[in-house]
Formats: sequence, structure tokens, C-alpha cells
Amino acid sequence: MKRFVAGVVILWRVFVAIGRSGWQISWRILRPSRSFAPGFVEYRFQPMGPAATTVLACLICITPGTTAVDVDAANGSMRLHLLDAGHGDAVLEEIRLLFEGAVRTLFAKEDVS
Repeated sequence: MKRFVAGVVILWRVFVAIGRSGWQISWRILRPSRSFAPGFVEYRFQPMGPAATTVLACLICITPGTTAVDVDAANGSMRLHLLDAGHGDAVLEEIRLLFEGAVRTLFAKEDVS
């Protein structure tokens, strides 16, 4: 049951994150008060299985403004490209809060090899 609930939570959080991020990017494009500062950041997470890491990377990629460029499941790190790296710490914390725990619960029985 925990895994089912985690799946539903992930779907809801992705839906909300896509809507919010899409709105923020659209607003900044239509009303450019300041320019974007694109850049790369390193995201570290507790190692998880390959399927869980892949799902986490996909969730990051479908959220507007973020892309997983390099994924190292064994070491628990991803190199991310952010459309606005000036808010990198906030974005990383949001990923950790919204997605990482739920993905970990969804794939709880998966071996970390």
C-alpha cells in the first residue's frame, strides 16, 4: 500500500511542479525583468537502485527549467542543468523534498548494487 500511495503522491507532485515551473518560466519570458543565469549544479542523493535513479532523473527532466545531464547511480550524484542556476540551492532542496523520498518509497524493495 505504501508503494501505491508513493506513486499517487509522485504523480500529484509532478503535476503541480510542472504547472508551477511552466508558469514561472512563461512569466519570466513574457515579462523579462532580469535575465536567466543558466548553469550546471551537482545534485547528491543517497544511492538507490538503477530503476529508482532513472525515475528520479526523468522526474527532474520533465519539470520545466531542469535537465539531468549526467547520472551516476552508484555514487548517488547527478549533474543538472538549470535554466536559472542563481536559485540552484532552492531547486535542489525542492527536488529532495518533492521527489527523492517518494521515489525511494516507491522502489523500496529494489536492491542497491
